[in-house]
Amino acid sequence: MFWAMILCGRNERKYDMSNENRLTEAASEKRKRGRPPIDISKTISLDGTRRTLVNAQYMFEAISIIKESASEITDHEMLWFSDDATQTANGKHGILEQIGRIALQDKYTNEQCIFFANCSIQALKAGYTSREIEKAIRAVRMAIRRCEAHPDFEWLRATAAQAVHEFKQMGGMDD
Repeated sequence: MFWAMILCGRNERKYDMSNENRLTEAASEKRKRGRPPIDISKTISLDGTRRTLVNAQYMFEAISIIKESASEITDHEMLWFSDDATQTANGKHGILEQIGRIALQDKYTNEQCIFFANCSIQALKAGYTSREIEKAIRAVRMAIRRCEAHPDFEWLRATAAQAVHEFKQMGGMDD
């Protein structure tokens, strides 16, 4: 009987949606969710969804930074050329996307992007997969973002320092 009323639209319970609407409006004002808007004019000619175009824009940004700083980055070709014996056809797009996000989303300097690129290359040489490196870069970005949002919490600063330390260890660049 209950299911028949719901399917027919005759549910006897009535809800006061005004209070729920106020709560969701307040929550949406406090917290912005989703992907930040970026200009995808360079990738608009490519096929795919908006998310694919945005990821391509991040990759193009990373490649641009790496090519401009080629003298400071040794073996920069490792970040976009794929070895058939060790990588799938997707190559290392995730690493490039994360470096592009560092530049466009997080507004890091070129020197910081170069650090992430060099450390990623060293981790690739050490035998880590591109997926593991991508996860490590994302962990560093998120830890630093949380730390910047709440600078008074010592635990968050320690977490960010630990994420950077682990990423540097992957590339053998630990001090």
